[in-house]
Amino acid sequence: MKVLKNLYIKKLLYGGYGLAQAEGKSLMVEYSLPGEMVEAEVYKEKKDYALARASRIILPSSVRRNAPCPYYGRCGGCQLQHMQYQNQIRVKEEMLLETLERIGKIKLNGVEPTLHSEEFGYRVRVQFKVQENKLGFFERRSHNIVEIDHCLLLHPSLNHLIPSLKEMVKKLKTDEVHVVYSPHEDEFLVKLIVEDLPQKEKIKRLMETILPKNVVGVGVYKGGKVYSLGRDFTFVKVGKYRYRVSIDSFLQANYLLWDKFVQHAIPEGRFERGLELHCGIGFFSLPLAQRCHFLMAYDKNRSAIRDAEYNAKMNAVSNVSFDHTSSLEALKRHASEVIDLVFLDPPRSGLSEGEASLIVKNRPRELVYVSCEPTTLARDLKVFIKGGYKLLSLRMIDNFPNTYHIEAIAHLRLE
Repeated sequence: MKVLKNLYIKKLLYGGYGLAQAEGKSLMVEYSLPGEMVEAEVYKEKKDYALARASRIILPSSVRRNAPCPYYGRCGGCQLQHMQYQNQIRVKEEMLLETLERIGKIKLNGVEPTLHSEEFGYRVRVQFKVQENKLGFFERRSHNIVEIDHCLLLHPSLNHLIPSLKEMVKKLKTDEVHVVYSPHEDEFLVKLIVEDLPQKEKIKRLMETILPKNVVGVGVYKGGKVYSLGRDFTFVKVGKYRYRVSIDSFLQANYLLWDKFVQHAIPEGRFERGLELHCGIGFFSLPLAQRCHFLMAYDKNRSAIRDAEYNAKMNAVSNVSFDHTSSLEALKRHASEVIDLVFLDPPRSGLSEGEASLIVKNRPRELVYVSCEPTTLARDLKVFIKGGYKLLSLRMIDNFPNTYHIEAIAHLRLE
């Protein structure tokens, strides 16, 4: 493996790589920090860039720390634990601004104050990988398992569940174990992705003998849901609203930021007709409906729509409708209607070209875009700004401390 010495790290790139120059090409170096001088081992070379891993820190940054996690550097879950947390926030803000300028040609002087939480103990949703009865997470750049006893990112109750899960997977041929925890109900939902389908009686016996009583439901999946035992939903509380969340519905992972996230995503003012795409369980829909005379919300996840409809009834929110429809079809359905507000919370892939152009053609007064991928955010904002919208504010939300992941809330208004 080629070793390069005396590399100066200019800045940190999205993905958690430090940027250096060597032998006439860009070098992206894992586990390095801006301002450092490092020695690095190259593990992949392309024509105009190479990927490497810092093997020795010659001149360390003042914000470098010893990673608190004993698995860091092997486990692929975190990329930034070697940086003090407040500096992670600043660097991620710089990454977000650089991405918007590079891809979207949008130059901003800064962002609104970032929403952030404690750096550990924030996750209430997790997907464990299983190999040869070992439970853990993938190594970085590999599908080999790093077996773990705990994860610093997880809610303490999830860590307390790990020994029971380890005992359970020894008795099953399992590929993955997904867990959702409700901090308000103090209960778990477990999803097993299996190779060989176990009999219901076996799962029932494991629930009775190995899993704690507050595991209220276990679902078994092979290509899709085969069966479940117990309850397949739990409840969480966000602000004044109570939400049902099923095992197949999406739940924001960082429970410490739920209230702040909603508070800063919901726009001020009043709207006649709102349209929400990728609404999920109604996480934003219920408070958003308080700003609208009527809100129409869509998602292509059937489980999430069932939860959303239930949540609206449970919270006595009657001015919202939910429908199991793709975003593109929803936009086509309302193409000729007057819409005041479009609220977007797409997956990492962002909006399709057709979705963005339909929104611009409809010309709603305001847009809110909740993004979990800065590259697609930059691409989509470029379309909106070209279509006549002004970016009023951009705020980063650090939903995943110690990782490179960046989420943001953009508010736009038609000029």
